[in-house]
Parts: sequence; C-alpha cells; structure tokens
Amino acid sequence: MAPHMSDGDGDPLKPRSRHNGPRPDRGQLLWSVFLNGLVVFAIVIAIIPIAALVRGIVDLVAHSQAVSGEDAVAYGLAFVGLFFGAIFFTYAIKYYLGTAIVLVTTLVLGARSGGNGSQHPDGDRHAAGLSRISRAANGNGNGYHIDLGYHPFVSIHVAAYNEKRVIERLLNCLDELDYPEYEVVVVDDSTDESVQILQRWAGRPRFKIGHRTSRLGFKGGALREALKVMDPRTEYVVIFDADSMPFPDSIERFLPYFYQANGDKEVTRRDEVAAVQSYQWHVLNKSESWLTEAVRAEYAGSYMVERPFQDAVGSLKMIAGTAYMIRADILREVGWGTSLTEDWELTLKLYARGYKVAYTPWAETPAECVSTFSRLARQRMRWAEGHTYNVRKWFLPIMLSPAVSPLEKVEFLFDAAYYLQAALFAAGTFCWLLSEVVLRAHIPGWTAALGWSLIFSNIFALPLMNLGGLILEDSPVRDLQGVLGALVLSFALVPFQGWAALKGLLEKEEGPWFRTPKTGIITDPVKHLRRLHMLRRWLFGPRGGYARKPPAAAPPTRQSASRSPGLPTRHVGQRWVGWFVAGSMLVAFGALAWGATRVTLVQAAGNPLYMHGAGIAPGCTVPTMDQLIGSRATPCSVQSSAGGVTTVFEFTNLPLQTVSAGLWDFTMFWTGGTGATNDTVTLSAGISATASCVGFVATVPNPPSTWTTTFGSSGSNTTSPLTVSTSASQLPLVIPAGGSLCLQVVLTHNTGGKPSMTYDGGAGLADTRLAPPTTVVPESLIGWLGLGLLVPLVTQRRRVMSALRLRK
Repeated sequence: MAPHMSDGDGDPLKPRSRHNGPRPDRGQLLWSVFLNGLVVFAIVIAIIPIAALVRGIVDLVAHSQAVSGEDAVAYGLAFVGLFFGAIFFTYAIKYYLGTAIVLVTTLVLGARSGGNGSQHPDGDRHAAGLSRISRAANGNGNGYHIDLGYHPFVSIHVAAYNEKRVIERLLNCLDELDYPEYEVVVVDDSTDESVQILQRWAGRPRFKIGHRTSRLGFKGGALREALKVMDPRTEYVVIFDADSMPFPDSIERFLPYFYQANGDKEVTRRDEVAAVQSYQWHVLNKSESWLTEAVRAEYAGSYMVERPFQDAVGSLKMIAGTAYMIRADILREVGWGTSLTEDWELTLKLYARGYKVAYTPWAETPAECVSTFSRLARQRMRWAEGHTYNVRKWFLPIMLSPAVSPLEKVEFLFDAAYYLQAALFAAGTFCWLLSEVVLRAHIPGWTAALGWSLIFSNIFALPLMNLGGLILEDSPVRDLQGVLGALVLSFALVPFQGWAALKGLLEKEEGPWFRTPKTGIITDPVKHLRRLHMLRRWLFGPRGGYARKPPAAAPPTRQSASRSPGLPTRHVGQRWVGWFVAGSMLVAFGALAWGATRVTLVQAAGNPLYMHGAGIAPGCTVPTMDQLIGSRATPCSVQSSAGGVTTVFEFTNLPLQTVSAGLWDFTMFWTGGTGATNDTVTLSAGISATASCVGFVATVPNPPSTWTTTFGSSGSNTTSPLTVSTSASQLPLVIPAGGSLCLQVVLTHNTGGKPSMTYDGGAGLADTRLAPPTTVVPESLIGWLGLGLLVPLVTQRRRVMSALRLRK
C-alpha cells in the first residue's frame, strides 16, 4: 500500500479545521452572501402569516365583549386553521425556495460542467487544486476520482433480517465494486432461507458473514457487531440496506467529499465532515403500481432538491439509514445506538459533537420502493415513532450545543415536526374552510383571499418540489404522474404517522422494530443519474431527436415486468409544452400575488367597526367607522337632545361584498346624566351606492323588528357600556363596489340630565362600535387561480400520447 500523503511538514495527513482552509474567492463569497440573504428573506416571509395571525388574535381578544358564544367557536376554528396553516407555510417556503434555487442554478450553471458531470463538493473555489481531484472517466461523468497516493480501506456493513429475495443480488453487486481495498461485513438475524444463501458466501475473499440468534438492538445492534469485527485498517465505513444495488464505482463517488484541494497539489481532509449521505434512489420497481410511482416521486423531491439545498446553505442534514459513508474513527467514537431510527440517532450524536454530514446525489444507490400501503404505513410509523422519540431525547443537547450553528438549530426545529406536516395542513385546512365557508368568520386582518392564498401556497409546495426532483433526474415523462400520487399518499398516511409521532413523543421506551418486507421485483433498468438534460430540453427542445438508450451494463436485475429492458425510453420535450407549463405556473403565482395586494385589509374583515371622528374632542366632526380601534385620550362625544340628535357614521369606498344574515350589535359607551335620567338610543343601518352616506336609505332593522334601547339611571341600561341588538335576525345586505355602509345613531332625551355618547377612545374606555354579521367579500375566487398550477398534470397526458405516437 502506498504511504499516507503528508501535510507538507512530513507528518501524516491529519484533519484540518474548517477555519484553517483556503480563503474563498470573491465569487464564492458573493454566492454565500446571496444564499444567506435568501435564507433570511425566507425566514421573514415565513414569519409574516404568524405575525399577522397574532396581531389579529390580540385585536380579537382585546374586544372579546363584542363576540358571542357562537362567534367564539367560529373564531376559534379560524384561529386553529390559520395557525396550523401558518406553521406548514414555514415548510412550504423552504420547499419553494429550495426548488427555485436548485432548478435555476442548475439550469444556469449546468452547462459549465458539460451537461453530464457533477460539480465538485467544494464547488469552483478550489479550481487551482483540481490537478489532484479530477473528474472520473467512468459512467457518464457524474463521479470524481481523488488521488490520495493510496486507497483508504473501506468496510461495507450490511444488517440483514429475512431478506431472501434481495440479499444475494446485493452481494453480487458488492462483489463487483471497482475498488481495490474493501471488505464486506454482513450481520444476519434471519430465520428464513437467507441463512443458507449467506452460508454460500462465507469464506469468500473480502466477505465476512456473521449470524445472530437474537435481534437484540435491531439494526443498530447488528451494526455494532459489524463494527467489532471490521478490519482494523478501516478508514471509512459504508452502510447499505439489503435491497440496495450499488453501482461498481460507488466507493469512488463517496470519497472526494471528505477532502478538499488546497493550492495546486495539496489535498487535505475536511475535518468537520463525519459522513457523506447519498441518494436512496427508489427506482428498481417504480413502475409496479401507483404507490411505487408515488414513493419514487417523493424521494426525488427530497434527495434532488431538499437535501442539495440544505447542503448549499449549510443546514442540518439527516443520515438516511443506507447509501452513506462515515469515517471509521468517528463511528468508533460515537458508536451505534439501538433506536428504531438508528440513522437519525447517529445524526444527532454527530452534530452534538460538532461534526457535519455532507450530501451528494451522485453516489446514488438504486433501491426498491415499498409496494403495498400496509407495509408503507408500518414503515412510516416506525420512522415517525423513532424520529420524535429522538427529538425529545436530543432536543436540549442540540439546542444548547455551541457546536451546532443557528441555522442547523432552525433546521432541527423543522425536523422536530417533520412527520406532522401533512397532519397540520389537513387539520388546518379543514378548520379554516369550516370557519370561512360555513360559519363566515374572519380573524381581524385576514381576508378570504389571504386564506385561500395560504391554502394553495401550502398544497402545491411538495408537488412542485417532487416535480423539480424528477426534472433534475431527467426522468421519463410517465414518472411525473407519481407527483399526484405522492400528494395523495402524504394525506393517506396522516393518521398513521400522527399517532406514531405522538407515541414516540410520550413513551418512555420505543416500541418493537417491524421489518419492511422486500419483493425483489425489478420493473425498470437503471443507470447513473444524468445532470439536467430534461429541464433544458423541456424548455428549449430536444437536440437532434434525442432518445435515451439503455445502459450497456446495468446492475444484475431480476426482470418481472412485461416491459423489455432494451426498449428505448423517449423523452418528449416539445418546446411549446415546456414554456406553456412554466408560463402557466408563473401566471398563476403572479395573479395570486397581485390579487392579494389588491385586497384592502381594513375594508374586508368587517367585524367589529369602531366609531371615529375628526377634529378636536369632544366636539368632533366627520363621523366615520372602520376596523381600527380609537386612541384618543379625550374621546369624542355627542349629547342627547329632547327632539333627538342624529349622527351618521360612514364606512366608504368598499369593495363588492355581502353582509350575511344575522343579528346586528351596537356597543355604546356613555357618560353624564343626573337625576332620573332616561334617554333612548335608536339605530338603523343601510347602504349607499356612492362614496357618501348622504341620502342613504336605512334597511336595517327589517320591519317589524326593532333596534333600540334606553339608558341612564332610570333606563334599561344603567351602566356604561351598553350593547343593543336587533330584535330579530336581519336579511343579507349587499354593498356594491365603491359603495358605503352607513350607520345612523339617534340619541333622544326623555328625563333627567342629558347624557352623552362617547366614541373614538381607547379600548375599554370609549371604543363605541358596531358588530354586523360577518362580511363576505367575493374575493375567494382569486384563490382558485392556483388551479393553474395543475396545468402540468393536464399537459402531461398530451405529452405521453405524443411519446406513444413517436414510438409507433
């Protein structure tokens, strides 16, 4: 074996601190500033709905005396719906931002890598040192080769349990790896024919086969045993699940991400990188059913968009159980846990100690999709239970650790509710629709348009990210139908994941491990990922009638589908279709944003409306009303008169809207009066088709109902404030666009001293107000513009039909 390379002083190469690496060039610095700015921008945008909701609730609670018991239920549902929706919106912003950044940067910068190659883990900042780190000539150029002067010894560990359908094909793949220094350690807990299969591999060069008679510690316990017997020369450990089928160059594709080029020749280890996770590429049986197509699309979004974005901005990244390489010295230090999610437990151990996890999709490992819903639900329940159990266990160590950066802590908070995202969205949407459509209740400051915008923004976040992942993979057009299946699947799993997550959060010890059975079925041939041919072709058209050919050599497969592996897969990239779909998305988002900006918040909520006056108090002029509470230290006032004094309050220039049927309430603050005071307040309301209430016709109260009461020491209301309601429910009131809502208050003095109505004062002092039934603005149609984003699913059928015609 060649000697270890030195660090320039004759000493063996030692890990270097990330703070002692090469100074980034100006371009890299600007890119980092740009990404950090985007993250800050996304955080601000994500906080806006929550801030608006808090403001609306504070306003509502401060004036709760104007809310009836029925209204309290309606507003409670509206609050729950918007709160859950606002929490999910923080995830949606992350998905939108990640999708946009990864797609745009790959589209713009992809040509620099020649279309096929992948970028180096350190980007272009170490271009001067690429004489030691160069592109590999294998496959189609996605990988890299690193020249360390020797080959670090790699130990591949596999924990198996009753995997008779898939274990031998994995061993065949591992036996064909193009790397000189490695071993394979299999620890088997099986009780089926896997035992006999593995016995045939015992004693072969490179292979160590061990069998346990118990499942103590489950997968983590088995990997502990592998760690004990691995070769002492081991520098790196690779973990594969039994259904994996790694490519021959897999080890070579992992190694470069542990190193960086410094200067012209020196290559040093990246001290902070403990592990490199790659893509669990669930494509072997993707065409088996709609479920496998959905799972495949789900993984595409996560591994081709979300994780690369996390890697770019430097946030916390999870180890995902298989298809990853970890430094052996660090693995010996932290050891294996026995959690249901030993990978997530290992991730948190590493970050708590200051280590990081890097990510690359270009060491992708084909694997099998779960093929039945019951198996998928059981698998996700195990993940959810183990995930939340470890969130609880490691919450304080991660949040209080100085070795974990603020952005990594933010990502950890995101991950804390990872398996509750769909539940939050489903519950929030149901509550909001119930309050909006049935009970007609708005949180102050929230309009129907904003609520619909929140729903559509949330519902399309994951499908668009999954679509982006498939585009980045250069997937066949027919794979796109899995995007819709993944959306359906996310909601179908809500009760299962929700229960398991709650169980993991509360239980003292985790439950048992339930194995996910594998079928061994392969429906599609696979080859290495390609870099973004599809997006360019989708927008700019094919080059010379491009059609993908099958790989010359694929990993060993067991064909069980009717589709021939030699059939070329055509990708239809008609230029107009691509631009039409992209344009539809932009128009839908643009129209939604434009519609939201056109909504006047002050005019749309409608409940309650506070009385205001202009000029110097108490003799104020120009009476108006709106949703803003007054703030005068000295309120405005109107004194009653024997013949009656009339004041008309105006709410003008309103959009088209309908005040629904129901009771109208008026809360009045009053002061003054001596002796046996008894005065009458009589109210009426109506609309004006203009921006003025001059000459308006009162239609509320509807005859024969009334809207009046007495107040004063001898009246029906002896203390201030008083609330008077219409004697019966009123008919709906339609306000035309540009029209006005008018309220007429008549104060008539009967006996005793003359009291005065006070208004435009602070909360609880003189905030006289009107509470009409809920105002419904027909702006909710704006939200349906989001359906424009379904255009890709509609045009997909046309594209598939075009592909079939081309094949004919």
